Amino acid sequence: MSQVEIRARLLEEAAEFRKEYEVRLKPLELLRPEEPLVYISVGGGELGDLVVTAAKRELGGARGGIKTVTFDRYDGFPAQDAADASEVINMLDGDKLEKAIKKYVPSPDKPHAIYLEIERCDTMRVFKLGVEQGYKVISTPYGPLIGMDRLTTRMFFDKIGIPTVEWSFATSAEELKRNAKDLGLPLIIKPIMTSSGHGTTIAKTWNDVEKAYEYSLKHARGRGDLVILEKFLTELKERGTEITQLVLRHFDENGKIVTTLLPPIEHKRPAATYHESWLPATISSDAVEKCQEYARRVAEYIGGLGIFAIEQFVIGNKVYNSEFANRPHDTGMVTRWALERDEGALHLLASIGLPLAEDVKNLKIKGEYCVAHVVLAPEDLSEEVPVKGWKASEVNAYIRCKKYRGMVWYFGKPTAYPERRMGLAVAYHEDLENARRIAEDIAHFAEKSIVYEV
Repeated sequence: MSQVEIRARLLEEAAEFRKEYEVRLKPLELLRPEEPLVYISVGGGELGDLVVTAAKRELGGARGGIKTVTFDRYDGFPAQDAADASEVINMLDGDKLEKAIKKYVPSPDKPHAIYLEIERCDTMRVFKLGVEQGYKVISTPYGPLIGMDRLTTRMFFDKIGIPTVEWSFATSAEELKRNAKDLGLPLIIKPIMTSSGHGTTIAKTWNDVEKAYEYSLKHARGRGDLVILEKFLTELKERGTEITQLVLRHFDENGKIVTTLLPPIEHKRPAATYHESWLPATISSDAVEKCQEYARRVAEYIGGLGIFAIEQFVIGNKVYNSEFANRPHDTGMVTRWALERDEGALHLLASIGLPLAEDVKNLKIKGEYCVAHVVLAPEDLSEEVPVKGWKASEVNAYIRCKKYRGMVWYFGKPTAYPERRMGLAVAYHEDLENARRIAEDIAHFAEKSIVYEV
């Protein structure tokens, strides 16, 4: 079968699986310390940390009946010290990944849930654990497989009838050049599996196109020779904005699986990577309605439990759907300060089957904006270097001196490479532009407070 036929079949299977799978899901009634539910986060970055720490904040951790386990590729990853157990493994090695999962969940009959936090893992092996052996993969085994594959995602969006920008794909450098000429410049060219902009090129010249194929494959989050081409919306920068629409699938108080639409999160990225996001969004009510309707279709087609994050471009009242993640999203980390419960806690509680009320969508900020801005490592680092520490007191003193309402979330990563995300700066203000300015100022000051071994 062709690449397209394989993915079309996968989408059909996902719909059938969802019908059978959801019938077997039951609300969580009891957590038992003597046989704790094992929650595995495959990937332990800041999004894994947001989920893992919620197990202790909300449910008491292992003593409350939920044991958290995290995997990642390097020692000292953010969620490692918060989890009850951890493993440092090559998550792209399916044998090692399966062995690590079964070390903590030897049988699918044991209470558990498996959350894929990162694209850099053997998603197919985890998929097979779910479909063939009955392991509980969030939201369903098909969710990560579809959301982490950019070609399947675009075919999926076409199938459920939600609008996207013009797109194509290529399996070689020559095919990329041909398809690029059909779409015309500028283009966004990205690997079949990526996150946080890794391997993405915004091609404004034909010279950019020439380099894009090898660059995409080199920096992809997974394996494969496919790349995706998207028409770059020039008017997006001029008069548009970007939205991440979070959708929560969870049990309600009557034991029925429902879909709850959270407030749309607005964000900006000067290039391909996340830079800042805020709540509430400033888009029109018509655009909000479209964003939420398109996102609802995504979540309800795949089904299961947990958070879905749908990335969208908004120009006036037009909405174009770009990607989706079957997990919390980096642009959604602002929910830690803006929602009653952050996206990590919502994902954890929903995915283990805990019944939740519809008020989980409520903002806790009133009459002001909350902005999160990335704290980055210097772009002039020549290589990956150890982090010696950060001057936390200096940052806090600066915020107080400036009389800002804000703070910094430092991720504690042990090493840094050029422009690695090291933390988030957060600010509140009644005026959005002031809130953005303050968050950026705190972020830039915090960047200078990190000490590297150079």
